Amino acid sequence: MTDPRLALVFDDGYRSDFDMLRPALAELDAPMTLAIVPGWLGGEDHITADELETLAEEGHEVLSHGRRHRYLGTHRVTADASAGDRRVTLDNHVFPDDVHGVYVGDSYEITNGEDAEMLTLAEKLGTDDEPIMEFETAISGDYTAGEAVVRPTMDTIEDEIVGVREEFDDLGFDPTGFVFPYDATDPRAWDVASEGYDTIANAGVRSLPNPAGTLPTNWRRYYLQTGHQTRPELAAYLDTLAEQGGVGILAGHSDWESVPEERVIWTVEAARERGIEVTTLHEAADRQS
Repeated sequence: MTDPRLALVFDDGYRSDFDMLRPALAELDAPMTLAIVPGWLGGEDHITADELETLAEEGHEVLSHGRRHRYLGTHRVTADASAGDRRVTLDNHVFPDDVHGVYVGDSYEITNGEDAEMLTLAEKLGTDDEPIMEFETAISGDYTAGEAVVRPTMDTIEDEIVGVREEFDDLGFDPTGFVFPYDATDPRAWDVASEGYDTIANAGVRSLPNPAGTLPTNWRRYYLQTGHQTRPELAAYLDTLAEQGGVGILAGHSDWESVPEERVIWTVEAARERGIEVTTLHEAADRQS
């Protein structure tokens, strides 16, 4: 018996989780797992705290998706930065035109592996293709493009991963799993999350299921979105899961056009045709242990 299990994870708590996926999955008697940023509840196009409570009461799992949906990976320095500079040009994921991912006032570290400095973000500049972080104070060293990185400090990481529990406590939730925003992590962030949660849905991203015995804090996921997988590719993923067992994790953003209701229904039905149980991450981890 391979005992294959599949969890469907939907990020960000979009209103369509409640309005579209809830009734569709109720017809199939299938659960979903929701990655939630507490501060986004009740916002435009997002579910409310009361609706989240309803979903939890109906058997859907609530996971932590961070306090502010911060990008917790590293940013590579793409132009040499010299002592006296306050602006550093980076590769990506600074989101200069958006209020998410990277936040003014957060603490960052610039390092080349030998030298390191702590800095506070003052402004996001540039474009998505050539983003710039401007810091409150000038750097004191020289950092070479391609060898240096800018990354969140441990204080920023811990606030995002552990500090969010205060907000979940206020809502009456105690999530046992974490989902990294943007699928972005590094060994430091993973270490904090693996200490604070029983499951991590996206310690990695890869189009293969998790073999039986994989640590729940080291699970990888992939996407059921139409832009990531065709039906034949999804079928191959499910075939592999049914054959080898273990845990499959397929994710999406229900507000996006690439996650139509029909795609979710097809995935659940195709999984069950192969003898795969559709479950939550918490239940999958309990079964494995």
